[in-house]
Formats: sequence, structure tokens, C-alpha cells
Amino acid sequence: MKNDKSVPGEHIYKTIRERICLGDYPPGETLSEKVLADEFGVSRTPIRKVLQRLEYEKLVTVKRGIGTIVTHVNLRSLKEIYGLRMKLAEMIGTLLPVANPKEEHIESLEELMDQVRDVRAERDVRKLAKLNILMHEVRQPLIGNEELRGVFDTLYYRTSRVWLQVLPYLDFDEEVDFMMEEIEQTIKALLAGDMCAVGLVRRNGISLCLERMIDYLSVGTVEE
Repeated sequence: MKNDKSVPGEHIYKTIRERICLGDYPPGETLSEKVLADEFGVSRTPIRKVLQRLEYEKLVTVKRGIGTIVTHVNLRSLKEIYGLRMKLAEMIGTLLPVANPKEEHIESLEELMDQVRDVRAERDVRKLAKLNILMHEVRQPLIGNEELRGVFDTLYYRTSRVWLQVLPYLDFDEEVDFMMEEIEQTIKALLAGDMCAVGLVRRNGISLCLERMIDYLSVGTVEE
């Protein structure tokens, strides 16, 4: 019997989630419990639990007689989720905000900005997408309300893959600039101790991202 404790379930969950968000598992692909269990060296039980969690977050869907399939994101859902994310971002500074952001939060953002700056010369779309995920993860601890943090996390991962899908059609240098500016503004807000500004910076970043993507999206490109 395989040792289900050899790889923590949380690691498996985050690995599969990231693969979905980076397009390694594209929409419509069927995920095999057996293949995943063999890869991670566990039985099917923890894999099944991870896939159930991903189904709850609407990253996959289970179809009887077919299996677990990576979902699509339709244009209407994209707009609705982005709209909700914008509203939630405004609450970061008002709903149990982090009173005293730690110095390590700022240091992590400064390190991230250096990485984003370096990727400009590489023009690596996948690497920029991974940095976008890292930017989300680095800023999550700045949300003091645990429930808000959880919902915000789920909604981000439900739609982050669409940005990667559209990224090749956007101006790469401009996307780098937008990310760097957002990180820089977040750092300034933290240094000023203004958590409301932190939320507004995030809200504006979400809004502008949707605006840049929308010209390239149609029901045909991101259909359910």
C-alpha cells in the first residue's frame, strides 16, 4: 500500500491548481486519478479529495462515465468574478485590516519587483504568469480577515488562467510595467501604514487587468 503521508495533500492540491492556472492542464483535459496517484506516490484517496476540493472551487468538474475535467471560463463568469474581486479588494483596508504589516511583507514585495524587472529581458510569458501568481500569494497575508482572504484566494485562481491565455496578445513590456507599478504602489501604501490604499491599489489593478483583456475575449475563446 502506498504511503498517503509521503506527500502532503496541501502540496498536491497546490501543484495541481497551479498546473491548471498555467495551462499545463488546459480546459477540457481529463485528469486521471491513477496517473496523479502514481506521480505523487500516494493512493487514489488523497487525490480524490484534492479533486473534490478543486471541483468545489470550480476549477474542475466531474462528469459521470467520463471523469474529472478541467473547466472552461466563460466571458460572463469572468466579468462577474472580476467585479466581485474588485468589491472585495476595497474591504481589505476596512474589514479587520492588518494593523501593523511586517517588514518581511515589504521585503517580499521588493524581491518580487526585482524578479518582475528581470523577466522583461527574457520575455518569458510563462515565467511572468508564475510571478503574477506569486504576487497574489505575497499579498494574501495582508488581508486580515480570514474569510475574506479565503474567498479572495478562490476567486483569483478561478480566473487567473484567462490572463495567461490572453497574455501573448498583450504588450509584454506594458504588462511588466503594470505589475511593477502595482507592486510599487502597494509598498508605498504599506510604508505609509495605509491599508485602505493597499486595498484600492489592488482593486484598481484588477479593474485595469480586466479592461486590458476584454478586447481580446469572446465567448468563443473562453467558453464554458
